[in-house]
Amino acid sequence: MKMTSDILTCQDCKHNTLTYYGVDLVLQAHNHNYQRSYPLRFNQTNSSTPIITDRNSSVYINPDGTIFMIVGTAGADQYKLLGKSPYIVTQFQRYGFVNIDVVDNGTRLIGTFYDSLDGNVKDNFTIIKRRS
Repeated sequence: MKMTSDILTCQDCKHNTLTYYGVDLVLQAHNHNYQRSYPLRFNQTNSSTPIITDRNSSVYINPDGTIFMIVGTAGADQYKLLGKSPYIVTQFQRYGFVNIDVVDNGTRLIGTFYDSLDGNVKDNFTIIKRRS
């Protein structure tokens, strides 16, 4: 029982830290596929169901939450995707890479995923930070 409590405490801490510092994007790998979430906030009532703060699929202005990306799309065999969680914008099995550009004096982040086989863009999104 203590382990469950510790896990929840760690999860609370991680998400509270992301919110406190206004983290807009978290890049992750190791899962051998591509996934990108909507901007999410931690749901303290049910941690397996994050709160989607913006359902736009590609442009986020001052997102009120963190976008999580899994970009494990190089080299190793890819994991099959058996379904799609409602908080995921897009997911697929492709070899490729994500390019992140930060432009306009750091106020705009542009993410583009390129398929390594044909060079085509398979996903793109923009985060815009405007001062209030």
